[in-house]
This record gives sequence, structure tokens and C-alpha cells, in this order.
Amino acid sequence: MLCILIIIIALASTISVDAENEVAGGCVKKGGTERRINATSRFPMYSVMKFPQALYVADFLTRNDIDLNTEVLVRKEEMLQDTWSPMLSTFEDQRTFTYSELLALSLQQSDNNACDILFERCGGPRAVDKYLRDLGFKDIRIQKTEKQMHDTPALSEQNWCTPQSMVTLLEWFIAHHNDNEPLRYIWKLMAECQTGGDRLPAAVPNSAKVVHKTGTGYPLPSGRPSGICDVGIIILDNGQQLPIAIFIINPSSQSRISDVAKQLLEQ
Repeated sequence: MLCILIIIIALASTISVDAENEVAGGCVKKGGTERRINATSRFPMYSVMKFPQALYVADFLTRNDIDLNTEVLVRKEEMLQDTWSPMLSTFEDQRTFTYSELLALSLQQSDNNACDILFERCGGPRAVDKYLRDLGFKDIRIQKTEKQMHDTPALSEQNWCTPQSMVTLLEWFIAHHNDNEPLRYIWKLMAECQTGGDRLPAAVPNSAKVVHKTGTGYPLPSGRPSGICDVGIIILDNGQQLPIAIFIINPSSQSRISDVAKQLLEQ
């Protein structure tokens, strides 16, 4: 019994906690079974939140018969100027963006202003939260905008999920991504995402495809981010699709996502 306990403790330390205060959570559905680490614990989503928000936007556009090419007028003065937002450099005063452009900016470049414009035009965090609950997802909560988290970083804790629930949402996405044009477009954007190459993509063979969305927390006094995460669908050469979600609080290094993902996938 003592030997078994020692082995369990050793495995827990190599998978979940490699640095002081680091906490890892993850879940992957593989071969009909789930492999889990702290999979029912709550973790901040950071920019991973933009994935379930995009699913809500797809529903909003479809219900209201709004085309992806519909234009939205955006004034630069209304946006946060000191946040991660590549779209800021594309205009001086005001310009129009299509919904397809805003989704691309939000999902592929993690543009915080694009995310908040989608909140403003399609429905705020409460509407997204209700959409997820109506789908049956009780352990994915979206309660704050990017601006609110920018002004008070601790509020990012209120946009949370459990790894297990996120994997279930990814399974829903696999089943429904061909239901309408906006969902097909979201799948395409996430499949062509070029960010986070050192996260989930680094945990799988080069021949595998990864449909994913990354997230990074606010900087701590140590210089490290408060958390890192990556969620998505690994598509193997044989066509097998593996929904996976990895969240790490106080990560010891940027490579921890791929480390934990590899260990889950190899179990």
C-alpha cells in the first residue's frame, strides 16, 4: 500500500505540479475514454473565452439572419488603446469591419477590442452565459468583458470553466460545426490559427492538425503570466478527432501546456 501511495504522489507531482504553486488541469477524450488531471476543478479561461463567445455569435447571427459579411461601424476612440489589439493599427478614426473580420481578429489574433465589439453588437457576457447554460453547460461561465478584465485583472477569475466541461463543449463543436456557415467559418479560423505553436501543436506529430484557441493570463510580479491555456481538437492522420483542454495556473514555463498534453495523450 505504501509503495502504491508513493507512486501516486510521484505521478501527481510530475503531471500537476512541477513548480511551486503551479496547478495543472486537463482533459482529453481518446478512444471513447477520458484522461483527466484536475478535470472538474475551475480554471480561468482568459482568451479561451473567445471560443465559446464565438459559438454564441454564430447562433446570434443565424437566429437574426445576419450574414458574416454584414458590416459594423467601429470608432477608434471607443476602444481600449493600451490592450492587445492588432486591429488598432488598421485605421485612424473610424472604419467598418465585417463580422467575419471581427471573428478572425478575435479567434486568430486574440484581439481584445474585437472581442468586446462582438459583445456590444451581439450580446454581452450574460447573453453568452445564458446561451451556454441553455445548451446544458453549467461549468462554463462567462461574466466579464475584456475591458472589465483589463481594468481589474482579478476579474478574469470570473470567466472560468472546468477542463472536463470544455472538452464536452469541444465535442459539441465537432458534432455541430457543419450546422451553419458561421460555425463552419469558426472551425476554419481555429484550424488555421498560427498562434500558440509551442502549446497543443507542439504535443502532437507534425502531420496532425489542431483546431484550437489559446489563452494567456495577466503578468505576475515575477514576470510570468498568471496562467496559460489551450483548448482544441487534435485531428490525427487516421481522421480520429481528440477534443482536449489544458489549463495551468502559475506556469513554470510556456512549454507546460505541451508537457501536460503529451502526458495525457500518452496515458
